[in-house]
Amino acid sequence: MAADGQAGSFAGRQVVSVIEEFRAAGVEFAYSTNVVTDDLHVAFEPEPGSPLHIMRQILRPHGLTVREESGFYLVVREQPSRAARPVQAAPARPAPADLETVVVAASRYEVSRDLSPSRFMLDQRSIQNMPDIGEDPIRVAQRLPGAAASGASARTHFRGGEENEIGIMLNGQWLFDPFHIRDYQSVFSAIDARAIDGVEVYTGGFPVLYGDRMSGLVLMDSLESEKARHTEIGVSVFNTSLLTAGTRSGHNWVFSARRGNLDLVIDPRFGQPSYFDLFGEYSIELSPHQRLSANALYADDQVELVLETDPEEREQVVSNTKNAQLWLRLDSDWSSRLASTTVLSFVNYSNRRRGTANDPEKMIADVTDDRDIDQFSVKQDWVWNPSTDHLVQWGVQASFGEANYRYDAAAAYFGLQALYANQPANLGRSLAANPEGGSYALYVSDRWKLTERSVLEWGLRWDDQTYTEENSDSQLSPRLSYMFQPWEKGELRVSVGRYHQSQPIQSLQIEDGITNFWPAQRADHVIVGLKQLVADDIAVRAEIFHKDIRDLRPRFENLYDPLGIMPELQPDRVRIEPARARAQGLELTADSVRAPWNWWASYTWSKVTDRIGGRDVPRGWDQRHAFQGGLGWHREGWNFSVAASVHSGWPTTGLTLDDDGAAIPGPRNVERLPTFASLDLRLSRKFDVRRGTLTAFVEVSNALNRRNMCCFDWDIDEDDEGNPVLENSPDYWLPLLPAIGILWEF
Repeated sequence: MAADGQAGSFAGRQVVSVIEEFRAAGVEFAYSTNVVTDDLHVAFEPEPGSPLHIMRQILRPHGLTVREESGFYLVVREQPSRAARPVQAAPARPAPADLETVVVAASRYEVSRDLSPSRFMLDQRSIQNMPDIGEDPIRVAQRLPGAAASGASARTHFRGGEENEIGIMLNGQWLFDPFHIRDYQSVFSAIDARAIDGVEVYTGGFPVLYGDRMSGLVLMDSLESEKARHTEIGVSVFNTSLLTAGTRSGHNWVFSARRGNLDLVIDPRFGQPSYFDLFGEYSIELSPHQRLSANALYADDQVELVLETDPEEREQVVSNTKNAQLWLRLDSDWSSRLASTTVLSFVNYSNRRRGTANDPEKMIADVTDDRDIDQFSVKQDWVWNPSTDHLVQWGVQASFGEANYRYDAAAAYFGLQALYANQPANLGRSLAANPEGGSYALYVSDRWKLTERSVLEWGLRWDDQTYTEENSDSQLSPRLSYMFQPWEKGELRVSVGRYHQSQPIQSLQIEDGITNFWPAQRADHVIVGLKQLVADDIAVRAEIFHKDIRDLRPRFENLYDPLGIMPELQPDRVRIEPARARAQGLELTADSVRAPWNWWASYTWSKVTDRIGGRDVPRGWDQRHAFQGGLGWHREGWNFSVAASVHSGWPTTGLTLDDDGAAIPGPRNVERLPTFASLDLRLSRKFDVRRGTLTAFVEVSNALNRRNMCCFDWDIDEDDEGNPVLENSPDYWLPLLPAIGILWEF
């Protein structure tokens, strides 16, 4: 092997042997056998480059990295992502890292590089190689056990929770509604997969550092280039993108710009969904112990959707959304054992929605919905590492927001739409609200290494909101996590904790006639997980979870048509007020990497119910049985991946006519839709060109074109004797969707 690392094959080899080969070539790598063990193997073929660049790629799937130390390249455990831990080790005075790299909480899935024998991992290139619509890093979470999603939306349910119970963080900042086409399924996220370094996902049991979410987290850090300059230009069916990143003399930057291409490929008769997003980060090393970064994310949607093109039945919505988020982040190492992170942020958000429906046989309606939100926030996180056996974290967060809502709507119903029980012939709403106030939080956690095989962490979090008009609505969230290694290559993890979620100031349910905010909801998690490494390259995992949900606020759903573009005006809209809810289940997962192949599979049994009127009613996304699986292959520039998703059909509700001709919904969610199944494929080929590389890909979602039923379209007709009868026709989720694209990197 040449010292420049350009020759040789790495995939499948022992990591130790690769390091020793570089050492023999004169590269000064140093490592401990307690850190780089014999059972670590190279998960995938790294990109050519310097030995340092190659080794960082090889080590990342194993939670390791390389740090320059007194002329040597020292292999160390990688610090948790900037979003997960507010500290960076000082180069000249490294803090004890043993305990900091131990993940105690159960239900933590790291998605940062490629599929590995020990955990789920995807970096931005692996996300790019997954057969998911639009190379979306948020959609990757839908491949995890415990996730429930339709595939039409980038939003996901984790372990029975609502979609809004998942927090999304980028570079230490909570993102504010980071989705495109938000008024119709939130089809894509506003995050460029190529601009991030990795995605880390919690499906429950997360520490007190993170609050105000009940179900899960998606944590991301932006890409940090190891090259002086790197540029990518991509064109696909879904978007056109430009990315540039680089580093020079302590200055690092990444900039991404994307334009959606759906308006170029969709027939204009069905609308013009036009959108784009921009992201940038510029960071500078102020000193060996301080780093300052400026971040900006901007998303702009100009979306027109038309469901009925016939002028006599036209139904359309025009939605304009502007979402600007700016934040500064300062990472400070005050000593070898004390560090802090401070984030100052500002959000400016506006949404304008105009909708009309002109169908004299069903509904004539119009809606005007305007929302404006400004929010200022500051948060500071501290970590103190007094010894290798002890870690303390604490922090404070505060935000102030003000919102302006203006909502006007009117609807008249005909035919079946006018026959729903308790349905008025006409509906009118004209509402306004101007809430303002703050949200505050304090937390502390203490982690102890009890023995060589066990670690315990306790934490307590306090949250409060002042815009809810409640005299006292502060929340206390205690949490406890324990990890024990009962035998070699085995890990037992237990997490018990309370999680609260307030109603954000931007989520007033004004479209459904509500102008007040509800108290915070509460969820109690109990999670027990066991993970085992088998045969050095197969990791298996079993996890049971129980989630008890209380203090729920009312929510609104459409019984029969989840695809409507003015859902709040549809006559099948219902208000659901559970006394409590419960989610419980078992997850079994396995994955393996043995070059050039990798595979993964999971099975989940779960039960998710609302307690309504003294009866346990399945939630609309309850899926008792779910399977996720995938297979990947990589060799000499070729990448092929296939992923399958199968789950029990979601619950649905029947509809009947009574003797008086009124349409009466049956018992809620006692019926089931057919089983959902989708097979997705992706094939790509990388070519060396005169300047850089060119990657071409073809992708097929729902490759078997399976008709996965989402709902029923009900209507009324007459039988041969002139009596009214109900008839229905099924509607379906996404059909077969082919896509092609190219990416030029230089």
